[in-house]
Amino acid sequence: MLCLSVRPVSSYRSSGATSRRAFTLVELLVVIAIIGVLVGLLLPAVQAAREAARRMSCSNNMKQIGLGLHNYASAYRGQFPNAGYPGIGYINDYSPMAKLLPFLEQQNLVELVDFSIQMGHPGKDDLPVELHEAAGKAVPSFLCPSDPEQATHILSMPSGAEVAIAGTNYGMNHGSGMDNVFHPSQAEPDGLCWSNARIRFASILDGTSNTLVFAETIRGPGGSAADLPNNLVTSQLYRSSPSNGISDSILAAADNHDFDTVFADASSWNGQRHAYWLRGCVPDGPLVNGRMGPNSRVPDFSYRSSKINSARSNHTGGAMTTFADGSVHFITDSVDIEVWHALWTRSGREVAGAY
Repeated sequence: MLCLSVRPVSSYRSSGATSRRAFTLVELLVVIAIIGVLVGLLLPAVQAAREAARRMSCSNNMKQIGLGLHNYASAYRGQFPNAGYPGIGYINDYSPMAKLLPFLEQQNLVELVDFSIQMGHPGKDDLPVELHEAAGKAVPSFLCPSDPEQATHILSMPSGAEVAIAGTNYGMNHGSGMDNVFHPSQAEPDGLCWSNARIRFASILDGTSNTLVFAETIRGPGGSAADLPNNLVTSQLYRSSPSNGISDSILAAADNHDFDTVFADASSWNGQRHAYWLRGCVPDGPLVNGRMGPNSRVPDFSYRSSKINSARSNHTGGAMTTFADGSVHFITDSVDIEVWHALWTRSGREVAGAY
């Protein structure tokens, strides 16, 4: 007689496999916390690496612009590009950046710019239609990758018509600003670029390794505003339009870092800083000034065609500059102001210290 023995299924499981236990809630929370700590440690390192790459790209842009300047000078008997020549009703102010285009591998864009066309007065005349396409073309080597601002903005012209214009983060040295020359076509400043300037390497008596020729700045968000908060964001992005122009009293307040007085005196705020690479003398053109140190807490100024565009950047701790010898330097926010001013003059005979 055949006898079969039957055991419960549970007995097979207990004999053939070990039992498994799931994560407890406490263990799961610990794992999540550890992952969060690791991400928190890793993210700043990733961001720092990305910023280092952007800063290197910015430095390369400025190096290329410096080389373009040297090639321009070689082609024009040592002369530097200026901010324009006398025109009809206004300076025919093709900017130094526009004049450097052939030496920055931008031949296709050069073909869109007819330098013989009169550009007209920015407050009375529309930009000639023949220049509209060129004005709206963004040039990659003119843009710092750390600046999040869009490359183009819309310009409302005197007739009410609108045109796209592209900006630049790099501008040419208009002067130290300590001579109180802020209009690029009314007087000769102590720098390197203004309308009808005929600066050559031989003009730089302070030495090409002691004189900066281009500096980085931040492009504005466009438009204007009647009132803005008194903070660093406003100072970096907007320029004050002083109620009585760029007067001695407002300059004294700026020199003393009295930003409360500067903010209180502003009649409006201009957001078009460096929005227009094509034109040099207009308020939105690419000329920079050394009156205030890099990334100053005091905002820049714009009054008609007079302007103070300071060196500013989104890099931590300073801004990029190109010197007349072609070298690129990162100048820190803590640079001595007297040394800073000396770097902007072509023949001030100053002895520039460490920067």
